[in-house]
Formats: sequence, structure tokens, C-alpha cells
Amino acid sequence: MIAPEAEKSSLPFKCIAIIGVGLIGGSLALAIKNRFPAVHVIGVDKPRVLKRALERNAIDVAERSVEQAVHTANLVIIAAPVFAIAKLLPLVAQNAAPNTIVTDTGSVKRAIVEQAQKLFPNGNFIGGHPMAGSEFSGIDAAHPLLFQNAIYILTPTRTTNKKTLRTVAKFFTSLDARIFTIDPATHDSVVAAVSHLPQLAAVALMNTVGKRHPDSPTHLSLAAGGFRDLTRIASSRFEMWKDILSANQKEIGKALRIFINQLEHVAAIVNSNPSHLAVEFKVSRALRLHIPLSMKGFMSPLVDLSVFVEDKPGELARLTSSLAKQKINIKDMELLKVREGRGGTFRLSFENRNISHEAARILQRSGFDVSG
Repeated sequence: MIAPEAEKSSLPFKCIAIIGVGLIGGSLALAIKNRFPAVHVIGVDKPRVLKRALERNAIDVAERSVEQAVHTANLVIIAAPVFAIAKLLPLVAQNAAPNTIVTDTGSVKRAIVEQAQKLFPNGNFIGGHPMAGSEFSGIDAAHPLLFQNAIYILTPTRTTNKKTLRTVAKFFTSLDARIFTIDPATHDSVVAAVSHLPQLAAVALMNTVGKRHPDSPTHLSLAAGGFRDLTRIASSRFEMWKDILSANQKEIGKALRIFINQLEHVAAIVNSNPSHLAVEFKVSRALRLHIPLSMKGFMSPLVDLSVFVEDKPGELARLTSSLAKQKINIKDMELLKVREGRGGTFRLSFENRNISHEAARILQRSGFDVSG
């Protein structure tokens, strides 16, 4: 057990102001209070949101005034929609102390960082983008483990204070996020492809099958696991995406054109000789398997195993307990496929290959079907 004095001395920040206590801001607040209970967290939002945040013990103080909230803060996190961040930055710059570290959680970075460089000449602003979220929103959807093993992007520039960058990276790592650094312009190009494009593709696919196809009522009743996986984010509300789509319009347009060209390429092969799609499948499979290996920066990739779990009471508990007994930690878990009455395939993620191999050995010895 850590002594109170030691815990207090190791606190990264004594006072943190979070502007916007919704899904992301609220989850950050909960994660901070969970990891650093002694940190004083000030929340800024609408009264009803702040009331709920207080009820959930996400914040210590509810504050309507940005000026008052940032005045005593060592760290300011602006967890608001992209265009709202642009409006809030001057207010934060005018009222925060010169050495206060400021970051944001916006999913479009270039314009925000360029604005912040002018407002924070000491290099104490660092753009941030947690690649975590949900199709749900608001403080009631917030969870302290939202960032566990999630990619948390930081977008420093040449003028960023290197010590400040290390401090912020270490802080979000302490919340179990996996830090990745990238320049703001490249960030916007990449997330247009890996985040914004999938959202639009999910919406288009859902509307194609559910509304525009001549047999759409039948299709929805027969939609299975693969379709549900591909369209999960189609449940997202437009209000969550309006600013993002406008702020990153140029890069999203580029990504859409590439994607449309690829779909037309596939359509041409289907119309001529479908057997030629073997090459596309081979390339796609190779690229998909390469995803964890392509990560760079501070972040280390996880190693995955696929485990089939029978549909019987206590089987999942038997899996997790068999690993827990050997002190093996599952860093992430996802249900990939499920067949009612038979079971499901889980993807388990581990810190490195040695741990993954040991986990596979233990699970196989316990009678589980393991591949990886």
C-alpha cells in the first residue's frame, strides 16, 4: 500500500480543470480520480451535466466560469467539440497561468494547433486526441477505463516544450493509455482514413442495406455478426460528427475519393471475373494482420490470441481465472464471433509475445481451442 505522503508527492498535477465533462471529459475525470484521488478536479459544463458529474464523483468542484476554472489549474484539458475548442482557446490563454499546461481532445488537430501556437508562445500547449469513444455520449456514458489500452495521440510541433511533452505523455500513460506522437497535419490525414472514413462508410452501408436495397426489410432481419461489426458506429449521432466532418473536410474528401476508386475497382472485377478478387483478399488479409506491427512512437503493440469459448455457464470465468492464477494480465478482450448454443471466439491481447505464448500454453492445457 502506498503511503498517503508518497502518493501526494507523486501527483503529476495538483489541480486539473476539464472543460467539457461529457463522454471524453467525464471519462478522463473518472480515470484521474480513480488513479489520483488527491488531485483536485474542476469541471466546466452546463449545470445539469455538472450536477451528474458531481453525483458520479468525477469532479470535486462544478464551475460555470472558464476563467475561474483555469485560474488555479496546473493542467487544463479542453474536451469540447472541435469548433468550440477554437473559441475556448483564447479564453484559456488569457486566464491561465503562463506555465499551465494546456491540451485538448479534438479529433482534428492542424487548425487547433496552429491557433494554439500563437496563443501559448511558451510551448505549453500540446494537441491531444484520444482514439477512444462510443456510439453513446454524455456524462452517463463516461467510464474510468475508457482509455485503458486505447491509443492517445499527442501532436507536438517544433515549438513544443520537450519537458512538457514528456510530462503529458507520462500522465496519460498513467491512465493506461498508449501514447503515439505525430505531427498535426499527418494526424488529420491519417484519422480521415482510419476514423472519419469508417464512420461515413458505416452510415452508407447501413442505409444501403436497410433502406435503399429492394429487399432491405429481409436483409435487416438476417443481418449477422459481420454486418453488425461493420455497422456498429452507424449508431453514432450526427451532432457528434458535424464539427469533425466540417473541420477535416479536405482530408476526408481525399480519403473518400480513394475509397470510391477502390470500390469501383472491386466492382469492375466482380463484373468481369470474380476469381481475380483472390489478389485483393490476399493483400487485404496481409495488411490487416500487419496493423499492430505498424505502430510507432512511444506505443508498443499488443500481441493477440483467438480463443474459442463454449456456450456453457462459467466457461469465460474459467478462462480468465486460469490466467489470473498464473499472474498473466489480459490487456484487452473483444468478442469477435458468437454462435448461440455453441460459443464464441474472443480476441485476447497481451503485452508482448512471451506473455502471449505462455497464455496460449496455459489455455491449451486447460482445454481451450487457441490460435494466434
